Amino acid sequence: MCLVCGSPEAEPHFGGISCRACAAFFRRYFHSKKVFTRCTCKTRYTNSHPCRNCRIVKCFAAGMKPDKVQATRDKHSKKSLENSPTGTLPSLLSARIVSRDSSSLTFATSNWREFEILRDKMNGGKIGYMNIFQLSSTVRQDIELTWKMVYNLFPATVNLEDSDKSALLRNFQLKLWQIEPILENIENAEKYAMMDAEEFENLIVHFYEGTFPKGQELSKTEILKIFQPIWIYYYTKMVLPIVYMDLERAELMAIIWLLFFDNGYTNISPDCMEMCQNIKKVILRELKNYQNEKDFDDMRFIETIETLQLIERGEKKFMEEMMICEMHNVRIHDDFKAILKESKL
Repeated sequence: MCLVCGSPEAEPHFGGISCRACAAFFRRYFHSKKVFTRCTCKTRYTNSHPCRNCRIVKCFAAGMKPDKVQATRDKHSKKSLENSPTGTLPSLLSARIVSRDSSSLTFATSNWREFEILRDKMNGGKIGYMNIFQLSSTVRQDIELTWKMVYNLFPATVNLEDSDKSALLRNFQLKLWQIEPILENIENAEKYAMMDAEEFENLIVHFYEGTFPKGQELSKTEILKIFQPIWIYYYTKMVLPIVYMDLERAELMAIIWLLFFDNGYTNISPDCMEMCQNIKKVILRELKNYQNEKDFDDMRFIETIETLQLIERGEKKFMEEMMICEMHNVRIHDDFKAILKESKL
């Protein structure tokens, strides 16, 4: 939805979300020599756009930025004519016009940071110290925080049916458990590089200790024997390969939202599948634009997309881990159990 006029068809323009008409208005506003100083909304038709003054204020509130407005086409055309040896415009067939917009990924970065801060605050700063039961108990608040973030980034999702919203959010929770250790290792690379075998083992034991029914506790040795191979798989086969890619934050955001808007889910409607597919196209385009701006190697785009396969394999291994937890009576919160059960259907 356009954040300026409310039009149902909107996309990123100049750093904000708007329809093409409001984007064109924003561009014209900064190319025009006219100055608008008086609000005329009271004298306008009920269903018309707000006056220029109010409309430009809404554009700014939607996040649109003047420095993202390119020079006028007339100036570009004049410059091209002057530089052309024949005095004519170069052929469009020989020109390579590439959209460089990657504003959604930039916006996603700040939104994800806010999500992390709020999530940590709501859990008393103990997210990184929780065992598996405590962490699985946060699923409801995670879903609520995720939805706020999704709506801020992709306002069109407000039109989804409640069943589709719920399904996308629940599906994403399993992926969130794969994403977190990757981001944690990237942000604290030095800490994990210096971690010795004993510290790694203590991390594993702490994650499961205190989650067994009385009288069915496993010893430290038993916990490591059962779960350490899974953790080593995660670390060597999923986390480290992505960490070694040295991806920037915007690229990581692209991966996260490509995972969220997976149109291959079986528990969403055809309309939701189509919306997911369209949003994924926008994300992929912005990812390519971002990497072009950074002058990255062309293979980086392919390698970035391939991380999705690594995370999906990690998710399958995670489901195996949950089955092993069930076999050994590890306590997991009922809310998270319901998501696990749904993913098996």
